[in-house]
Amino acid sequence: MSLLDHIFVLVFAVIYPIAGFIGFRRLLTKIAAGMPVNRNHLYLNTITWHWILFALALIAWANSGRPWGDLGFNFELNVRFLIAAALTIAGIAFLIAQVRRVAGAPRQDLDRVKSGFGALFLLVPRNGSEMARFNVLSVTAGIVEETLWRGFLIWYLGQFMPVWAAAIISAISFGVAHGYQGLANIPRVTLVGAVFASLFVLTGSLWLPIILHAAVDLLQGRLAYDVLRRIGTEGGNSGDAEAQRAS
Repeated sequence: MSLLDHIFVLVFAVIYPIAGFIGFRRLLTKIAAGMPVNRNHLYLNTITWHWILFALALIAWANSGRPWGDLGFNFELNVRFLIAAALTIAGIAFLIAQVRRVAGAPRQDLDRVKSGFGALFLLVPRNGSEMARFNVLSVTAGIVEETLWRGFLIWYLGQFMPVWAAAIISAISFGVAHGYQGLANIPRVTLVGAVFASLFVLTGSLWLPIILHAAVDLLQGRLAYDVLRRIGTEGGNSGDAEAQRAS
């Protein structure tokens, strides 16, 4: 382990989440003052910074000469992988069924779903262009965040503690890193991070966590998009004023 590893963990696990939290609070303040939301710009900015962190992770890893398999970029077809794959498929199927059920729910239920977004309502895609870029963001998050919080961070913490403890701490760190979504969401995101970490520890590979993570984000984005479209259509409104300014 080198000084570069310590610095990199500090950057992506501490500094980047703090910057994201502060940036989102500032965004909410500007919106409250009347600034329109350019979601495509927000998505692109997040995508860009994610890939920068991903590149830095690869540079730090390559500089160390460590095997890429230790980071999670390996594949071994065995019983544990097959069990994890079955669980992943079941999880995605459950999410798809949930999206279909909620998207087809009565109007009053849709309003409740919308209110559950909280401040994140501002980041939900409102048109085809935004939905397309949000999908790119979802796949990016699956690849980059799993590489950082599962691959790199669990390896890093594993130098000081058992892997199960490293996995728990990585899940908590993942939840806190999404604190900009609201403090009430941290336990939920931490639990989701624990699922990803369990898949990683079970298989020693990033592939299934990446697939599930991307699927979760893609399906949540699609659900929110469909709910908002239905609310706008059934309310006799093609879109709220803020969405029109941002598009």
